Amino acid sequence: MRIAVIGDLHYPELTTDNQFIAGARQGFYETFMERFFSIPADIYVSIGDLTNYGTEEELKNIYSIIRRHGKQFVHVLGNHDVYGLKRKEVLEITQQQRFHLVETDSAMLAFLDTTREQDLNDCGGVLDPIQQEWLESVVEYSGETPLLVFGHHPIYATTAKSHEPMHYIHPHVQIQEILQKKQGPGLYVNGHNHYNSIALRKRWTFLQIAAVLDEQAARIIEISDSLISIDSIDLSDSLLEEQAKVIGDAINHFSLRVDPLGTDADMKHLIPLVPATKKTAAKAASMVNL
Repeated sequence: MRIAVIGDLHYPELTTDNQFIAGARQGFYETFMERFFSIPADIYVSIGDLTNYGTEEELKNIYSIIRRHGKQFVHVLGNHDVYGLKRKEVLEITQQQRFHLVETDSAMLAFLDTTREQDLNDCGGVLDPIQQEWLESVVEYSGETPLLVFGHHPIYATTAKSHEPMHYIHPHVQIQEILQKKQGPGLYVNGHNHYNSIALRKRWTFLQIAAVLDEQAARIIEISDSLISIDSIDLSDSLLEEQAKVIGDAINHFSLRVDPLGTDADMKHLIPLVPATKKTAAKAASMVNL
């Protein structure tokens, strides 16, 4: 199984102050998404902050680009995606699920919503009790089968910057304790902090992905019988880099990074696997799309 993942995209709405970026916005996002969906993969994932402020214009515009490619696409909600509209309105426009489980022959994929709806004072992550209970049941159910969890915010004190205020899921959420109940290998994938980072904690690998305006790239997660491989594909060229700088310098609620986005060790990683216990189809059906 092959999964292609992008970091925070921050598709912006045009305002009276940034009308001059209209051409750069159209060129950049259409080209980047075309290259992203051209990567051979079974599923394509945005790790959140697909939009810059979650307005109706932003959501409809970026989804008009996404839908023309006809790929299986999962949009994990990021805090920026639920600033302008309520979560229910965002999900109606995107036709995505707030949180859900997908089971394949190779692994289980759990997608979370770690956002605070329309909270402009705290951009940090949370996980409501319903999802905590659901995630715990998923972890238990997965047994030794590889489990990949996708959430916009990182787990506290794992990946780069995840110890800084509002750069993690709040520690009062017992998510670390839930994840550590995993019997087999686990991979947690997040964005939010706009830095590439890989961290190891017991059975879990934590993968953080930089923002697309800072780095025009995608992560490829490939799962075989013997390992999970993490790699990076560069999708940039000089024109995309120039357009990204024009956009990043002009929009609100976003700042381009001027420091390094990570090291070579934060770009690739291998997770060895052992044969997983097979689950029955009946039990699988009971867990999907809860």
